[in-house]
Amino acid sequence: MGVSGKGILLVGASLLALPAYAQTGSGAEREAAAETSDATDIVVTAQRREQRLQDVPISIAVVSGSTLEDRGIQNFEQLAPLVPNLTIAKTPAANLIVLRGIGSSAGSPSLDQSVVMFVDGIYAGNARQFAAPFLDIERLEVLRGPQGALVGRNTSAGAINILTRRPGDTFGGYVLGDYNFTFDGPSIEAGIDIPVTDNFRIRTVGRYADTEGYIYNDLVDQNQPTRREIIGRITGVLESGPVTMLVKYEHANVDIEGSPVQVFAPANNEFRDYRKSSRLLNGPEYDNIVTDNAVVQFDIDLGGPTLTSISGFSAFRNRNLIDADFFAGNFATADFDQDFQQLSQEIRLTSPSGGKIEYSLGAYYSVADLDEERTTGVLFAPAASTFRQFTQEDRALSLFGQLTWIISESLRINGSGRWTHQKKNADYLRLGGTLAATQRTGAVLADFSGSTNDSRFDPAASIQYYVNRNAMFYASFGKGSKSAGFQGAISNASAATFAYRPERSTAFEAGARLSFPGTGYLNLAAFHTTYRDLQVSAGISVPGSLAAIFFTGNAPKARVAGLEAEFLARSGVFQVDGSLAWLPTAKYVDFTAGPCYALQPSNGTLPGTCNQTGQRLGFTPKYSGSVNATIAVPVGSDLQIKATVSPSFQSGNFRDFTNDPVARQDGWLKLDARVSLGTVEDGWELALVGRNLTNKLTNAYSNTAGLANTFLNPAARVTVVDAPRNVSVQARYKF
Repeated sequence: MGVSGKGILLVGASLLALPAYAQTGSGAEREAAAETSDATDIVVTAQRREQRLQDVPISIAVVSGSTLEDRGIQNFEQLAPLVPNLTIAKTPAANLIVLRGIGSSAGSPSLDQSVVMFVDGIYAGNARQFAAPFLDIERLEVLRGPQGALVGRNTSAGAINILTRRPGDTFGGYVLGDYNFTFDGPSIEAGIDIPVTDNFRIRTVGRYADTEGYIYNDLVDQNQPTRREIIGRITGVLESGPVTMLVKYEHANVDIEGSPVQVFAPANNEFRDYRKSSRLLNGPEYDNIVTDNAVVQFDIDLGGPTLTSISGFSAFRNRNLIDADFFAGNFATADFDQDFQQLSQEIRLTSPSGGKIEYSLGAYYSVADLDEERTTGVLFAPAASTFRQFTQEDRALSLFGQLTWIISESLRINGSGRWTHQKKNADYLRLGGTLAATQRTGAVLADFSGSTNDSRFDPAASIQYYVNRNAMFYASFGKGSKSAGFQGAISNASAATFAYRPERSTAFEAGARLSFPGTGYLNLAAFHTTYRDLQVSAGISVPGSLAAIFFTGNAPKARVAGLEAEFLARSGVFQVDGSLAWLPTAKYVDFTAGPCYALQPSNGTLPGTCNQTGQRLGFTPKYSGSVNATIAVPVGSDLQIKATVSPSFQSGNFRDFTNDPVARQDGWLKLDARVSLGTVEDGWELALVGRNLTNKLTNAYSNTAGLANTFLNPAARVTVVDAPRNVSVQARYKF
C-alpha cells in the first residue's frame, strides 16, 4: 500500500470535518485565554465535543502545551511522572504504556496498545506512529479507564488525546530554545502563523534536536543513547460559508545511536546504574524511525447539527539494531524492523450543545498493514541464527453513538455504545542457518498463517447530578475491549499458540467535580474495573537457549480498583495544582499459567508456566502523585519572576509483568523545579529548569535478559533506568 496511491485517494475523498478539532483562533490564543480565565472553565474534548472539564463524567488528567514546554517534556517517558497511575518506559523493542496497571508489553509490537493515543483524531494503536507527539500542542488529555463506547476502539485501559495548535487569525509566532547541560545538546523549536487571506491561514512548526544520553558506555566512550531529530508540520485552515477545511501534514526523522538498555547481573559486576559495557563489532546500536502523518478535515454547519468527517493517513518506517547479549561478550545481535501504514475515515453527525437532547452518531473505518522483520544473529554459532517475518492486514469497522438527556438543570443521563467488527490476517515465517541474520535467507523452520474475525459491542452509561453549576456528582458504567491478535515475529511463535483472544473490561466509576470560582477545583474519582482475557506479553528465561523467548497469551481475569484526585488552587500570585492516586487493588484474579521470571521454579498448570493468581500487576504503585507549586512575582511594570517546584512520588512496585523481586523498585520522591524571568504578556522569557534534582536512581523497566541468561548468567536481567539529575536553560520569544 503506497503513500502516494491509496493515501492520497482516501484523504482527498474526505467530505466533512470533525467539529471537536475545527476550532477558531490559534492554539496559543486559546491556551493563553484558559490560563488567565477562571480555572474552573478549562475546555476539553474528551467526548468529541467541547465541554468544560467540570462537566465531563470521566476521570481525566489535563496537561497544557505550555506546561510541557516549561518542563522541557519532549517524549512520553518524561510525561509519565506528571500523571499518577501512568507508566511509560523504553524497552528493547518499543515504548511500554501502562495506565492503572493495564498495558501491552512491547515484547511484541504487533500487539494493539491497551492505552491508545489519538492525535488530532487519528487513532494510533502502534506506539511508534507519532515520533513527536508533543510538538506545538495545545493540550493533552489522559482519559483513565475503558473508553471504547465513544472515544475509540481498543481503549480497554484508557486513551491519550492530543490536540495540536491551530493557525491563528493574526501574524505571529514563537522561537523556543533549550540546552540541556547533562545531555550536552540543544533543542530548537519554532512556529509561525500566516493569515494569507481573511478566510485562509496556515501554521508551520519545526524542531531540531541533537542531544546525548545519560548512560555512559565505556566500550565506545560515549553517553548513550544519542538522539538527533528533525521534525516539521504544516497546518492550513480554509473557511467558506458553513464549511471549514483543515489540512495537516507532519514528517519526522529521528535517529538514535546506542541504547539505554543495560544488563543487571551483580554476580558479574553488572549493576543497575548509569554505566554499561556493550558494543557491536560491525557498528553502533541504533533505533531510527521516519514517520509521516496527514489529516484532511471538513466541517459543515447544517444550521443546527454539524456533519463532520476526518480522513487520516499514518505511516512509519523503523530500523532498530541492538546488541542482543546486552554486555561486552559480542555473542549476538538482533534486528527489529517495522513498516506500517494506516488509512482511516470517520464520519459523524453531532447535535448543537445546550438542547434538551444532545447526540452524536458516527461510523469509522480503517485499513492498516504491518510488516515486521526480526533477526537473531548468534555470532559464535552462526547456524543457530534466525530470521522471522510477520505480516498483518487489519481491517476495522465501527458504528457508534451517544445520547444525552438533560432532564433538568440538576440531572442528566448519558448513554453511548460502539459496535466494532475487526478482521486480521497474518503470516509468519521463520528461517534458520548461517545466513539467516545477515542475508535473511535459510532453511524454513516454521511457516504458517492465522486469521481472527470478531465483533464486539461496548456500551456505556452515566448519570450526572448537579447540586449547582459548581458541584457535580456522577456514576458510570462502561465496557471496553481490545481485539484478538497474534504473537508477531517472536522467535518461539507456533501455529498452536499464534493467536490470542480478545480482551474485555467492565468498569464502574463514581466521582465528584467541585468548582471554586476564582480559586480552583477538586475532582475525585473512585473506580473498579475487571478484565477478562487480559492480554499479556513478557520475556521469559529458558536456560541454554540461543534465542530470546517470549510469553504471549491471556490472563483469564484481573482487577484494578482505587481512587484518583485532581486539584488546582489559586490565590493572588500563588498557584498549587496536582494529581494523586491510591491503587489498593491491582491483581491477577485468575492466571494459573502465566510467565515466569528468571530461575523461578515452574508451578503453573501448564509446563514452563507460573501461577500468578493473586499476584499484583506490574507498574502499579499503591500510592503516587505529582504536585506543582508556583509563584509569579511582578518586577516593574511588565516583567515577572516565576518559580515552580514540582515534587512527584511513587510507592514501591514491580517494573515488569512477572512480579520479579529483582525488578521491584522501592518508593521514591523526586523534585523538579523551574525559575524564569520574562514579560508578563507575550514576549521573551529566560528560564532555568532542573529535573530529578534529588538525583534518585530508579528502575523504569526490567525483564529477563534473553541471550544474556545463556551467555552471562542465568540470573541476569535487562533493565532501563530513568534519567539522573539534569539541568537545562530555556529561552523563548513570542511575537
